[in-house]
Amino acid sequence: MYYKINIPLEFMLTGIQAVTLWLLFYLLYRPESKARRILLACFIILWRPLHIIVNLAFTLGTPTKIILQAAAFLGLILLSEGKRRNKFITAIYLWNIGLFMDVGFSCLFAGVTGRLALTDMNTLYLEMTVTQTAMLLWAVFYYLMMRTIPQEAFDRISLRFWLIAILTPFLGAALLFASINPLKVQLEAGFNNFLLLGIFSFVILILDLCIFYLYLKLITSYHSRLLAGELAKTPPVYTIADGLSPAFIEKYDLSKRQIEIVEALLQGKSNKEIAVALKIEVNTVQVHLQNVYRKTGAPGRYAIMALVGQSGNKA
Repeated sequence: MYYKINIPLEFMLTGIQAVTLWLLFYLLYRPESKARRILLACFIILWRPLHIIVNLAFTLGTPTKIILQAAAFLGLILLSEGKRRNKFITAIYLWNIGLFMDVGFSCLFAGVTGRLALTDMNTLYLEMTVTQTAMLLWAVFYYLMMRTIPQEAFDRISLRFWLIAILTPFLGAALLFASINPLKVQLEAGFNNFLLLGIFSFVILILDLCIFYLYLKLITSYHSRLLAGELAKTPPVYTIADGLSPAFIEKYDLSKRQIEIVEALLQGKSNKEIAVALKIEVNTVQVHLQNVYRKTGAPGRYAIMALVGQSGNKA
């Protein structure tokens, strides 16, 4: 098929795709080196234009395109900072979710319209726009979720959690492809098959996202238990009479307001009760707590209690 480029739509799709990759590989794993930051930014911006140029200049088979895309993902991983396995997990989830969305929307469009998107450029561009927008929304979700997990928790996760993160998307993809008949058979059976396959791919996608969410919760729980076990052996640094110790405050560089909020939290007060006691908004309390979690590496209020030895100190 002759690929006629719609310039305005290509600019829009390039922007959506660039923001998606920017969230996942630049903001999440921001390189410290200025040269690497510039290279990564150029790579992200040129991702889609290079893809279009390759499609126009060469007639490549699907296996070759997959290998080239894998090489491009490897480039993103090498240019971004952070733990290599964490970046690898991000790349796998990006690829996996993108695959499901691509297959799902392609099949849904074919099932609803009664024709393949590749036979009509308007339908193809509409499908690409919907898919890329969905990918951007997923990237925002992934970015926000990953930002809630302290780096220390990722550094300490065991091999079994890492295997869960790696194998789950592959199993989902294997299940999807095991259900796909050759295109000719699909067409002979009618376009209802495409509709059913699209629905099936989105069921797998939702299950995959749920497992990913549980994976992050497991990491948080695992890190909290390790942290509590280690810090239970150390003397408590908080008493109701004296509050937080100066050493603890200095170690984590807590502000006066953060100290007040942590001490109120350790007294068993809810966010709303803390806000009333300190005469501030609940949202302000939440912002201060998030900053405390970031400074201490404790992923939640119970981890803060473990961190200061609250469980062993009832004074």
